[in-house]
Amino acid sequence: MDAIATSQFVKVNEELGLIMGWAIICTEKGEPYFDLHGDHIPPDSMIKAATDFMVHSRVGKDMHRGDQTGSVVFAFPMTADIAKAFEIECEREGLMIAWRPDNADTLGKFKSGEYTGFSIGGSYGDIEEVPDA
Repeated sequence: MDAIATSQFVKVNEELGLIMGWAIICTEKGEPYFDLHGDHIPPDSMIKAATDFMVHSRVGKDMHRGDQTGSVVFAFPMTADIAKAFEIECEREGLMIAWRPDNADTLGKFKSGEYTGFSIGGSYGDIEEVPDA
């Protein structure tokens, strides 16, 4: 089954052609975060999924459609434990990424505000919920 995680992007780096933001949000201010589909991904499960994604996929798509249109070039999991270890104050747990689209037109759509979020693609087993780790 295909998995699609969507999040509002945070920053466009035009020089490097990168779109940066949260690909997965697990918690917000200590409370479980549920996406528009009603799904919640616990932090431990996010780290496992993010590891598999970065090792085997790194796929970015154009608003969830079609084939790969770019690659995730950076990813960093942010959990309460990781934030504490790095002395970072953060009210959100999840996966931060930088995606590099394959063409300047897509980057321009983010810069202009036409696109307000991005999607990453991956796959997981035939399950309905991501289990707590």
